[in-house]
Amino acid sequence: MACYYHPEQEPSAVCNTCGKYLCTDCAAVFDPPTCVDCASNIIAEIKQEMIKNIVISIVLMVVGVLITKHPSGLLLAGIPYGWSALSRLSPDIFLWMPLIGWVIYFAIKLFISYLIGLFVLPVKMYRWISEMKEVKKLQQSVDNIA
Repeated sequence: MACYYHPEQEPSAVCNTCGKYLCTDCAAVFDPPTCVDCASNIIAEIKQEMIKNIVISIVLMVVGVLITKHPSGLLLAGIPYGWSALSRLSPDIFLWMPLIGWVIYFAIKLFISYLIGLFVLPVKMYRWISEMKEVKKLQQSVDNIA
């Protein structure tokens, strides 16, 4: 047995994802130990998810401005994140409601989602920026090994 990337060195760890043997130097780069190939795949997935979230937010911001014809329409981009937060809290008690109840419930949930989104969207954007910095560090680590 030898390190997958350094055949002259003895392995000291195994890739957490695929099981490739890694030497001490390779294992120390990521915690938990991850090979370069798996790290590259993880980085690509994270980038793809971040791009998707950013594109959705930008589209919603543009739609919000076009609908309201006012810069405050930018804040409509927070609705999906408010909706998601509310969906985790919504009880199943609403299952018995007639159609008009669902319409009222939907309208109220949409409004509350907007209010929650006002606070959640900036937090999400901060997290995306932080993730981008982390991904950049990870990419540099992968590039240094490869």
